[in-house]
Amino acid sequence: MTEPNLTHDIIISGGGMVGLSLALTCANQGLRVALIEKNLPPSPSLNDGQYSPRVSAINHASERFLNSIGAWQEIPTQRLCSYQKMHVWDGLGSAQLNFTAADVQTGHLGHIIENNHIVHALWQCVYQQSLIDLYTSKQIESLNNTAQNASVNLESGECLTAALIVAAEGKFSPVRQFAGIQTNEWDYQHQAIVTTVKHQLNHQNCAQQVFLESGPLAFLPLKTRDGANNVSSIVWSAKPERAKQLLAMNDNDFKKALSQAFEHSLGELEHIDARFSFPLTAQHAQSYFQGRVVVVGDAAHTIHPLAGLGVNLGFLDAATLGEELTRAKDKNIDLAHPHVLRRYQRQRKSHTYVVTGLMEALKRGFDQQGASSVLVRNAGMQLINKSPILKRPLILAALGDIGTALPKACQPLTN
Repeated sequence: MTEPNLTHDIIISGGGMVGLSLALTCANQGLRVALIEKNLPPSPSLNDGQYSPRVSAINHASERFLNSIGAWQEIPTQRLCSYQKMHVWDGLGSAQLNFTAADVQTGHLGHIIENNHIVHALWQCVYQQSLIDLYTSKQIESLNNTAQNASVNLESGECLTAALIVAAEGKFSPVRQFAGIQTNEWDYQHQAIVTTVKHQLNHQNCAQQVFLESGPLAFLPLKTRDGANNVSSIVWSAKPERAKQLLAMNDNDFKKALSQAFEHSLGELEHIDARFSFPLTAQHAQSYFQGRVVVVGDAAHTIHPLAGLGVNLGFLDAATLGEELTRAKDKNIDLAHPHVLRRYQRQRKSHTYVVTGLMEALKRGFDQQGASSVLVRNAGMQLINKSPILKRPLILAALGDIGTALPKACQPLTN
């Protein structure tokens, strides 16, 4: 489809999970893609006992999408940890929520996978796609966004032109800033502490989360080769003062604090990897496109990680935009035509706003520590936990099965 005066149909800036998946989606549909990534692709370790601290909870919709572009098959099976149960409880009360795959007649609720293995799998597919031209270890220096086309000048001196430029570099996206797309931002007043721990008991493929006075703490199950399944990735979202205390502790003191906070649910903690932290803020682009520039993934929206939905929203962005661009290509319509990009924005912005609002409501609800607030939310949790009718839509939402709003690549296969 590339016109004579264009070097590519699409330029994608950012070789993370969302940018790579979009590049594959578009190239698989016959569009020529320029993929720009400032870093070299990762080479993750497969050594037993070595895990990356950053993981994602991949839901059903994202699994189907990754399968449709050939990346799911490239993820090493020994790093795919399916989970069939979720256990959530209030650290200040007695209420709990228990979800199982059997509740919605499915084999699993999702998979916990290290981010670097997902990225590596996507890169393996990209290398095999002849319609993707790679520009690694390079950055965009300037951008021109005109009515006729869009172009970028790289620091290497190269100039690329395309019908559309996609910003996929994350929450601090330079391309989004070049395009003048404004964002709404707010601070969650939380720091996320991430690490990997080895515990005494088998996690039994159950993802667990407790809401503490200082913030939510999640234990996400990881797979071990020996079948002991006694390793988990943790995400502890804590208020800044508490996070500072936790990071200053030595390993033994941190293990004690972590065990106590998690109510020793997995027995004694036997080992802890290095700890990392990052601030938690929310951000939402006021518009998902400007002229011939469109934003996806964290460049468009970031939310609190308490429900593990972040990258799943990004994959929905990639699948939806890819579907709209394919429709435009088939009808010989300009890929950056406002009608095309408005359709993408309408579908993704409304859904992301709903999810963002729910995450904000959950966070604020569990931030309330008064006796009446604790009683009310515990009563609500108990009601939901006892009612299959109330529980089912929550589980389906966690699976990413949001009905007809899903792009085709994310929908369940039908006979």
